[in-house]
Formats: sequence, structure tokens, C-alpha cells
Amino acid sequence: MIHPYEIVSKSALPAFRAMISKRLTDNYNLTQQQVATRLGVTQASVCNYARKARGMMIDLEIDENIAKAADRVAELLASDKPDQREALRLMTEVCDYVRFNHTLCGLHEELEPGFSSEGCFACLGSLPPDSGTIKLKVGV
Repeated sequence: MIHPYEIVSKSALPAFRAMISKRLTDNYNLTQQQVATRLGVTQASVCNYARKARGMMIDLEIDENIAKAADRVAELLASDKPDQREALRLMTEVCDYVRFNHTLCGLHEELEPGFSSEGCFACLGSLPPDSGTIKLKVGV
């Protein structure tokens, strides 16, 4: 049995970090080491994001809200005085967003043959099943 938090930590979070990493290197001309320091990962991880060897289990770029959140986190981390607390808040919000909006259900079914996400509300935690989706609060 694969727990939703495992899927978030092993697929969604690396995918989101890869998005931010790409933005920091492409749009802000930061080195891999600078990106690694600001994201709190190793330079090898950033290299793996760039080579698409890590963070590719799920494509989060297709969700406009997540793409905007990645833009905002990159902007926060690229500044002379990076606001790591706000970046961390947004990254956590994205992880919750992908979980609560059932973004990972298809991946869960692929990773765990025989598991059906139909009627599964594990990702909602204590939220009622009819609570709908949550929205990202990406302030500028």
C-alpha cells in the first residue's frame, strides 16, 4: 500500500523543484550550486533535474496554477535576500494542492497495480469527500 504522502514526496515535490530549478537557471541565470543552496538540495539533484533524470514522474507544468506558483517561488528565491519562508509556504501549498485535487491518482494507480482510486478519499485527509478542490494562493 503506497501512502499519498510517499507519492507527493517522491514525485510531486521533485517535479515542482525541477520546475523551480529550471526557472532559476534559465530566467535568473543562477548556477546549479546557487539553485541547490536556495532550494536546500544538493547540486547533484539540480543536475539531475536539468538532465530530466529526476522530477519527471509527473508533469505539473500542465497545471497553470502550479506553473504560476513555480514562477513565484523562483522569483522569491532569485532575489538578493531570498524569502525562504514564503517559498517554503508556497511549496507546501503546491504539495497540498496536488494531493487534494487528485492530481496524483493516475500515478498512484500506475505505481500500485490493482489499486483503484475510484471512491478513494485518502488524499483528502480530514476534509469531507464533497469538499471539492482547493485553490492555490499565489500572491505577488
